[in-house]
Parts: sequence; structure tokens; C-alpha cells
Amino acid sequence: MKRALSAGLGAAWRCRALVAFLWAANLAMSALLAVPLATVLERDLREKESAAQMARGFDYPWWSRWSDQQKGWTAAFKPDILGVGFAFRNTELLLNGRLPVGAFATGGKEMAPPDIDVDGVILGLGAAYMLLQVFFSGGILGALRGPRSSLTARGFAHGCGFYFGRMLRVAGVALLLDGAWFWLNAPLAAWANRIAQDAVSETTALAWSYGRHAFLLAGLLAIHGLAGYARAILVLEDRKSALLAFVSALGFCVRRFGAAAGQYLAIAALSLLALGSWTLVDGAVPVTGWATQLLAFALMQAFVLARVGLRLALLGGQLELYRGGR
Repeated sequence: MKRALSAGLGAAWRCRALVAFLWAANLAMSALLAVPLATVLERDLREKESAAQMARGFDYPWWSRWSDQQKGWTAAFKPDILGVGFAFRNTELLLNGRLPVGAFATGGKEMAPPDIDVDGVILGLGAAYMLLQVFFSGGILGALRGPRSSLTARGFAHGCGFYFGRMLRVAGVALLLDGAWFWLNAPLAAWANRIAQDAVSETTALAWSYGRHAFLLAGLLAIHGLAGYARAILVLEDRKSALLAFVSALGFCVRRFGAAAGQYLAIAALSLLALGSWTLVDGAVPVTGWATQLLAFALMQAFVLARVGLRLALLGGQLELYRGGR
């Protein structure tokens, strides 16, 4: 496990140009919503007293009045997407089936908060972003599979195109498994929710409520880990069947459960450490004007860059672990 973790982090460092490219692609995709939103906010704040307050921080009364008037994707502009709020918001959306692309939303509608729905424009952009990730994954694995994790623009472009069909099939199988997991989890979640509602102790109610969410999240993370090994198998062994790659990935993870789970959990822990660091930095940097806004933006993008690097480290470690343990 330590060797795979070290190899994955080393591969991500050697391919830091690829990390920077993926970060830039992420920034460009987010700008498709961020720039129009900034235009709308600039128009609606023009010559308003609240403009100065919004520049220094956040004017909640103005936002509340403005938000009540919004229809469509602009209504998603809320305080919980600022700072570290996005991490909790996205986790909530995932566990209620609104992510990815709202595919599993019907599974938990009865237990979902009324404001958990996501506008179709945002879901559509999310679907396009997922497809872009699938397209890039072949080129990423092609760059990471070599002993020196070499990267060339031509090799990356070739890997993206050559493996796209296989990566798309892996993503399709993973979505089917996610859907099956939501379907299997629904009666268990409803049962746990009833017990939590009937509990006389607040501690017991919270334990059942958080427990059912943790169980669902653990299954989704397990499917994500299997998908990573399925991609590695398709690239390392030049296979074409995504379903058989998942079967092989499951067999490998059962045989090397400690190493596979340890490497995955180590990357997850580093991701949580990066999020915690961003939380501390975000709280220590008060946004009071353009200079601090630019600083906060730069710090946030540094956090995103770290997350991209850790994603590559996860893939690189999975390649190394499978290559050494098959």
C-alpha cells in the first residue's frame, strides 16, 4: 500500500503539467456558469447600496430578496456554495441521488429536503463535465502507466481518443451499479429513517440518520474504487469489455483488499486534509475588497489544483498496485 501511495504521488508530481492542464479545463468549465452569473449579479447590483456590502462580504438581506425573484439556474446562487460550503452541499446532493445528473433522484425523494433539487442547466453542464472527464481519463491513464509517467501532448491526445469508447463503457457500468446500490439501499434507508424518527434519544436518532448516509456513501465510494481498477485493467491489459474489467477489478480488490482499501483511504484522508486546510485559510482571510477577493480566488484555485493532483495520484497508485499484484 505504501509503495502504491508513493508511486501515485510521484506520478502526479512528474505529470504536473497534466495536473495544470486539467485544472485549467476545470476552470474553463466552471466559467461557463460563473461568468454569466457575474454578469447577472453586476447588472442587478448596479447603483445599489448593497453593492459595497457584497464587495466586502455578503449582504444576506439583499440576497434573500434577490433569490426570491430568481427562476432557473441563477436561483442556485446561495451562501452554501461559498467557501467550504460546496463540499457539504455536493455530498448532500450525492446522497439524495441528485448527483450525478439527477439520475437517482427518485430513490430518496420522500426523505429529501424540499430545496435539494438542482436546475437542469446545472445538471446539463455537470453531464458535459462528466463526459469530458471520461474523455480525458484514457489520456491520463496512458500518461501514468509508463514507468516514468511521461507526458506528451500527442500521446495524451491519442490516449484520449483511443480509449474513449472503453472509458465510456466503464462509466456506464459504474452508473448502473450506482443505480442498483441506490435501489437496494432505499428500503434500508427508509427503515433507518423511521427508527430515527421514533427514537426517544437525540443521540440514537442522529446515529441512525448519519449511519444510513455513511452506509450509502461507503457503497458509492467502493463502486468508484472498482471503476478506477477497471480503467487500469482496460489500459494495462488492453481489454475491451468493461463488464469483465469490473469482474476482474472485484477479484483483485478481494485478494488485495488491505492494500487497495488502504491506498484509497489514504488519498481520501489527504483530500480531507486539503479541505480542512482550505477551511482554516478561508476563515483566516476576510474578504473586504478586490485585493482580498483575488487572494481568496487564488487560494481556492490552489485547493482545486491539489484535488486534481490527488485524483491523478489515486489513478497512478491503482495502476502501480494492480501491475505489482496481478
